Amino acid sequence: MVDESILESVARATRLREGPPGVLAVLRAVYRAGSLRLQDVARQARLPLPVATAIRRELEKLDFLERKHGLSLTEKGRTFVEHELGLGLKTDVTCPTCAGRGVVVPPDFHALIRRLSEITASAPSADVTLDQAPCTPETAMLRALVMLQNGALEGRRVLLLGDDDSVSIAIGLLGRSLGHDDLTRGVVVADVDDRFLSFISAAAKKEQIRIDTVHHDLRDPLPDALTDSFDTIETDPPYTFEGARLFLARGREALSLEGSGVCFFSFAQWPAPQMLELQELFVAFGWAIRNVWPNFNRYAGATVLGNAGQLIELHRGKVVASDLPTWSGPLYTADVNPRSRAYICAECGAQLVLGQNRTPDTIEALKAVGCPVCSGRAFHRQAGRG
Repeated sequence: MVDESILESVARATRLREGPPGVLAVLRAVYRAGSLRLQDVARQARLPLPVATAIRRELEKLDFLERKHGLSLTEKGRTFVEHELGLGLKTDVTCPTCAGRGVVVPPDFHALIRRLSEITASAPSADVTLDQAPCTPETAMLRALVMLQNGALEGRRVLLLGDDDSVSIAIGLLGRSLGHDDLTRGVVVADVDDRFLSFISAAAKKEQIRIDTVHHDLRDPLPDALTDSFDTIETDPPYTFEGARLFLARGREALSLEGSGVCFFSFAQWPAPQMLELQELFVAFGWAIRNVWPNFNRYAGATVLGNAGQLIELHRGKVVASDLPTWSGPLYTADVNPRSRAYICAECGAQLVLGQNRTPDTIEALKAVGCPVCSGRAFHRQAGRG
């Protein structure tokens, strides 16, 4: 048996929910790469960046890691991982073309990403009180391409439950590039944020693509016009168990009773015990997992998420009635953890939420750790919406 006391002590010191395996994942990523940026370490280990930062500091105290054009193992660290942990593979077998996603944007569509980047440059700022963290334009286009590849767009009625990611615009641009006035049988965006609805409507009008928008708070049951009406659901809900349950339930309400029904569900890369709870939720709502793409979603500025998340393709396995009336309980991160507060780094402007994805629970702890982007230690509160 391997003596894991060092891994355990680092996991305890960083209050790591993943435990020793999370520390091992960091060491493995650095060992295989030789030298790796902290952001890439976090993504490969599937940890939020502040958590990876805390682990790095503990491993530096042990003289296991050093900073040389990124993170590298010291001789002591290399001896530990090879002789105590038994690591030997020094080659990263991740596909260099697709970065492990299993899907790429064909050259013919690169111009679409550039156009989407130009459009989203004027998108509203993210409201962290709603757990908004827009994905990159490339990710939005990749989601649209995966949906197209898997038969979820052509001739389908598509509903996006929330769309601060501008995936609806990506779908429209993709369809237009293929010579279709409307690739689908209609794209509808339901969102609680009027700012993003106005932005999407204006962009659709300018680009001459069809997108319908509906202002709706998903804490309320869907209106009749959206119930039993769609073939495909796309959503990136708040990364809480409550958020997953609510958005999955509303997705079930929206699916037509005819046909199979599919949902493209983006979510955080949780540890195994929490993922098991999430999978039990899928089963409870009659969803079967068809595909999982880890590290598929990349987010601009969402450092507390590790800038990455998974995409899960769900298919309806059986018809299960939604049992959720009006939702009055906690939903967003700040609701689930009342101590959570949104802060902005005074140095670089990064938006951080205390308590989200195991970030420090207090502003004092955040100041001690420093901003995960620039290491700054000055922050000011971001006012919530009234």
